[in-house]
Amino acid sequence: MIAPNKRIGILSALAGSALLLVMFQNMTLVEFSSLNMPEVDEGSRRDQARELLGAFYDGSMAQKLEGQQYLNYLVYKKIETSLSSEWKKKIPEITETLIYESQLHELDPIFVLAVIQTESQFNTRAKGDAGEIGLMQILPKTAEWIARKYKIPWKGEKSLYDPVVNIRIGIAYFDHLRDEFSSRAYHYLPAYNMGPKNMRRVDRTVGSISTDGKIVKRDYAIRVMKNYSLIYQEIATEQQELIKFAQSQDQQNVTR
Repeated sequence: MIAPNKRIGILSALAGSALLLVMFQNMTLVEFSSLNMPEVDEGSRRDQARELLGAFYDGSMAQKLEGQQYLNYLVYKKIETSLSSEWKKKIPEITETLIYESQLHELDPIFVLAVIQTESQFNTRAKGDAGEIGLMQILPKTAEWIARKYKIPWKGEKSLYDPVVNIRIGIAYFDHLRDEFSSRAYHYLPAYNMGPKNMRRVDRTVGSISTDGKIVKRDYAIRVMKNYSLIYQEIATEQQELIKFAQSQDQQNVTR
């Protein structure tokens, strides 16, 4: 007979394993490895996180995740669980695009996820009041200009409903704004929302312009950074659970 305390420990372990299996049931690590997904570029991730968080970087979840495992897998899981089921077959391509383009333009992919969360809540069919389209809510005229500037194939505004196209152009646009505003996050982040011309015209402490034309101080940047923090927290928690799960599996293999 198993002792009560030991039985509780076994049940707790089984419950934890069951939770993790539910959490990662759609794509196991073994299956994920067969996709040959690019790794998250640690240098780009860290450098933009420092740029965004400034003095708050030290001790942040972004800092605590330096050099950690499974980030590409956890980005995949965030996209998979956030997008509607119609995109299930395209999740690997969408994830690869987000990770690769983030590395190409030296952005933190978690930042891109936070922008998507803020702009559209991962609704690929979203359309803004001013005509912004898709995940990253890009204006067709801006998208066409960025596509031409960065030599990205342009197939018209309807293509912005495709997550791969939308993410690729949205990341390139951030690259442009980051360069234009000398990598000052408190300038290029609100500029994405209000437009670079408006950003140049207003006090640089201002962060947004509402639909009725009134200035809203830093509202957009605050919302993005809140989502940035929440997604990092979510990913850090899942990563620790995943590491524990992987270690428990290794131990079971050793004792067999």
